[in-house]
Amino acid sequence: MLRRIIPSLLLRSGRLVKGVSYANHRDAGNPSTTARAHNAQGADELLLLDIDASREGRPPDFAAFAAVARACFMPLTVGGGIRTLETAHRCFDSGADKLCLTSTALDDPRLIGNLARVFGAQAIMLGLDVLTTEAGRFLYDHRTCHPIPALAWGEWLQRGVAEGAGEVRLMAVDREGRRTGFDTDLFAEASALVDVPVILEGGAGSLDQIATALEAGADAVALGTMLVFSDNNLHKVKSFLKNAGLEIRL
Repeated sequence: MLRRIIPSLLLRSGRLVKGVSYANHRDAGNPSTTARAHNAQGADELLLLDIDASREGRPPDFAAFAAVARACFMPLTVGGGIRTLETAHRCFDSGADKLCLTSTALDDPRLIGNLARVFGAQAIMLGLDVLTTEAGRFLYDHRTCHPIPALAWGEWLQRGVAEGAGEVRLMAVDREGRRTGFDTDLFAEASALVDVPVILEGGAGSLDQIATALEAGADAVALGTMLVFSDNNLHKVKSFLKNAGLEIRL
């Protein structure tokens, strides 16, 4: 099976940003220019999330989605503030191929199934933010910057897939932007609970760490900080992984 390498872009006020554990965001460039570069370098897919839409109770930035869609020719997944069928339609009209539902799905789990019945399970991605502490693993709400102890992350993962999500984006919040390596144990726990593809994100800091995550069975890895604040690019990443014997698209 070909493993996927997916740039992960965070959108705020028309610009890309990148932070550490969902905080201390820095400017990371122009969305369409960055998407065009990733497209030229052979990204398998692109993930674009409007990180303030749910917190501010508004729809996502459709204009930014459309600009990125025009700049790239790989599948585009968008997320942030998608809580109605009308908003979902507007995302697809803006050029999206898939929707990522995170906070809005927590608010209304039925949203997953409602959209999956209209657009198909393959078009619905469950965004799962998990924070690991000394006390254990917890669902994390980026809107409040706090864990959600009342709902076990594994139970929510299983429910989200049962509701109709055809794919999962699994973010290790405590590793996001820290370049300390992927949480492959978290991936193993998640993949044992569901039978849909799991994209692992959070912690990529070296080419060896990406290879380790893929060798551990991740269907795909999403890369953010490593592609923004280092001298790495997708050409270098894919060449390294190919030489390591991993089956990837070049």
